[in-house]
Amino acid sequence: MRRRNNDFMISRMFCCNCGREGMPITRKSGHYREAGHLKKLYCIYCGKEWNHAEVRSMYSDYNYEDFKLEMEYHNFDEEGNRKEPYRIFRGNLKKEGII
Repeated sequence: MRRRNNDFMISRMFCCNCGREGMPITRKSGHYREAGHLKKLYCIYCGKEWNHAEVRSMYSDYNYEDFKLEMEYHNFDEEGNRKEPYRIFRGNLKKEGII
């Protein structure tokens, strides 16, 4: 008999338009996405579909502080897509002495 792996991880999702937290999603073990993954979900605050950034624990490569940094320095365009990949965006902020 095959044994099932019931390990799940809960990811918090933040709207790239308004910055508020949306509905969390669960992912099965082995089906995780990269840190900061964008997923199009319905935002209950904006009233339409927007990209949401996937945020895991504060110990992952991309956490809530990183999301706030992207919102503050406008790394999302009008449609909620990233203007630059996060690593490049963060590197540019370091070069400019912002962080």
